[in-house]
Amino acid sequence: MSFKANRSSSGKRRSTDSRAPHNAPATLMKWVGGVTAILSLVFASQQFLQLTAEVRERSHQVAEQLVIGNDQQNAGDYESAWVSIEQAAKDADAGGLLAKLFGSLSDEQHKSREAQENLAMRWLENIHVPEGKTFSDVVDKLVPVLTRGAASASGVRKADLLAHLGWAYFLKTSDESSCLDGPARLHIERYYKEALEIDIGNPYAHVHWGHLIIWARQNPKEALEHFSAAIASGRARPYVRTVQLAALYHFHDMDGEFLRAVNDMVKNNEKVDEHTRSDILSMYYLASHSNKDFQQLTAAVPASDQIAIIRTLFYDEDFEPSQIPLREAALAMFQEAAGLREDALKTWRSMRSIVDTGSTLAIRADASIKRLSQN
Repeated sequence: MSFKANRSSSGKRRSTDSRAPHNAPATLMKWVGGVTAILSLVFASQQFLQLTAEVRERSHQVAEQLVIGNDQQNAGDYESAWVSIEQAAKDADAGGLLAKLFGSLSDEQHKSREAQENLAMRWLENIHVPEGKTFSDVVDKLVPVLTRGAASASGVRKADLLAHLGWAYFLKTSDESSCLDGPARLHIERYYKEALEIDIGNPYAHVHWGHLIIWARQNPKEALEHFSAAIASGRARPYVRTVQLAALYHFHDMDGEFLRAVNDMVKNNEKVDEHTRSDILSMYYLASHSNKDFQQLTAAVPASDQIAIIRTLFYDEDFEPSQIPLREAALAMFQEAAGLREDALKTWRSMRSIVDTGSTLAIRADASIKRLSQN
């Protein structure tokens, strides 16, 4: 009994003693594991904070570049604006890795791409090519941005981008030839057609299409309908007028329509730029030397409206003094055409006092004064 008891007791002591060496390493491993977990958490937190700081800094850089680019765009420095916004897009793409993992774009990427697209459209609307350069030199870097934007956009935005794509390809074509052949014209028109299928009143598609029709010497009536639709949209009115007037003035047989458009602008208190004013004076110069040209102008716009055009556009303080005789001659001619004979006589006499005897305008003034005085 006691042998068994002693063995049992002794066995228990050996069993108890044998556990001590095995528990110490386990406890140590648990402690090491805990410390490792804490260190990992601290390291992860540091990485997160560093990543957050980098994201904020990159976001700040993108925003700053976009502001700079927008200011440059507003100043008309499109080349510099393109560099600034392109850099913003690159920074946004570099910081958009997390968004890419979820198959989407970051907010900065959306903003920078939209800014690129807006700049591309504005640049095309105000494009000027330095000597030795072509439209293609500018257009070729804008087309990919517009194409990318049109592929992902919808509604009015998509229509605007498509209409500008068509304009871009028109400009490229004009580098090669002033006459558009069938395939080239159809390639351009498909962008305008698609834009109008999305947004039936899109001003850019309408005015660009009308311009293309006039440029290709097609159906003038169809072109005028596009111009009217563009104006009726109420959007981008100054730009619409610029393209409309450029198309109409390009061909002499559209002078009447050009003058109608300007008359409409004057009646609606729209701004008429200096280039357009100069074009009108050129028309009046021809009319002062040709009764046929004069009759065409009065047939297009009533003489009373022509008088309003002259008084609105050519009586400001900055009017070129050398052009005053021409202005007065035109005014006198339209006054007489409107039945204002006394006013016409007075204007002719005023004009005659400031021109040299023997000049074309002096000869016309003398003849008009004689005729009006007799009657």
